[in-house]
Amino acid sequence: MNSFMQRLLNTKKVSVWGIGYLGYSSLLKLQDYGVKASVYDFSTERLNDLLNKKYPNNEQFNSWSKNGKVPSIDLDYISVCKDIDCMFDNVVHIISFPNTEENEYSVLADLFINNKNKLADSLVIFQSAGVPTKIEEDFCKLLKKEGIDIDVATVFRSDWIIEDFFQKNKTRVVSGNNVKASEKVKHFLSYIDIDAIDLYNIEEAEIYENTKNALNYTIVAFFNQMSLSYPHINMNDLSIKLLNQIDFSSLKLGVSSIDFKSEQSIENLLRATKGDFLTILKEANSTNIAYLFYYVDILKSKNIDSVTILGVSSYNSLKDVRMSPSVILAEYLYKNNIEVRVFDDRFQSEELQNLLPYCKFLDSKELAIKTDAVFIMNINNQLRFLNQTDIEKTGLFYSKFIFDNTGFFSKFKFSQDSVYHQFGDDELIKVVK
Repeated sequence: MNSFMQRLLNTKKVSVWGIGYLGYSSLLKLQDYGVKASVYDFSTERLNDLLNKKYPNNEQFNSWSKNGKVPSIDLDYISVCKDIDCMFDNVVHIISFPNTEENEYSVLADLFINNKNKLADSLVIFQSAGVPTKIEEDFCKLLKKEGIDIDVATVFRSDWIIEDFFQKNKTRVVSGNNVKASEKVKHFLSYIDIDAIDLYNIEEAEIYENTKNALNYTIVAFFNQMSLSYPHINMNDLSIKLLNQIDFSSLKLGVSSIDFKSEQSIENLLRATKGDFLTILKEANSTNIAYLFYYVDILKSKNIDSVTILGVSSYNSLKDVRMSPSVILAEYLYKNNIEVRVFDDRFQSEELQNLLPYCKFLDSKELAIKTDAVFIMNINNQLRFLNQTDIEKTGLFYSKFIFDNTGFFSKFKFSQDSVYHQFGDDELIKVVK
């Protein structure tokens, strides 16, 4: 790592590929820290305009800045490369254009392959997130086929305004195709005073960036629907107040938030509105329930014929089965001819029998789990005090599939033939394959 930074500091020069908004603003940032740049763009016209001080144009001034003011690049500290070879004199390559039909990453890969003798200890940084896996497929793998083992990282940007980009205390989410790439990019960002948070790999970073933008778009769409449904309410003000009150850090995937209160809130909003605008709410409601059905369908395809459900009450309720995911799950399992066993020490056996007459009920004294799959839907008192020895004695240890809606058992060990999956984690791939 020292050799990488030393080589960078020896010249304090990087290569910037593409001088659209991402590339141009990167050049401004780099010059603030005394870093020179070799510049290339697939558009010769754009390069000529840059040299002739005709770039950016007036339209770009207005689209890149809130006030139409974009700082000028000091041309004395950049080298416009019309000959590609000079781009490979530097150790850092910042890729500032998206993967499109006009500028494909596979074309970029060919340029790197043709200059493979100049890539020792280099770092390639992608700034634009496209279709997940495209960077790996259209760049990394093509180089690997030619025996080129290069460090590739991502520092995706979602800002489209100069003022946003230059905000202080910005933290970037980064990833790399290996540990060394991640460490290199963090060292580079540290030099220009940008903190970094690691993601697992490049595909995860591509999904992260696209999901962030898609979520923002979906939230706006939801509040747009609300404004149509309640035209007399200032939804601009209400949305800001509301979002500031939601603790997204406690967000938990699975069906933990499906309960009577949530369902009632949706019904309240739907019943009071005029028109049929709140389609996102309706879709969310059906999607959360269908989430459980998906797991049942998987088990059915694997010929699993017996399931135990631990916890019947609605999440975080002492004894409440209104909109209980467990009850919905049990009914769907039964309809698919899968034997259902149930345990919840908050209910008397007679209560469970009346509620779920088609299920078998586990004795709280034995709690013997003998089914192929287990759904841990919520934690009651007896489950809360189970230890590793208890898990092995009850038989939970040997179940083929353990689906945990609570995450409570994530630290325990299960047999090598078992698949433990907490809803939302990356172990789902082992369940579906």
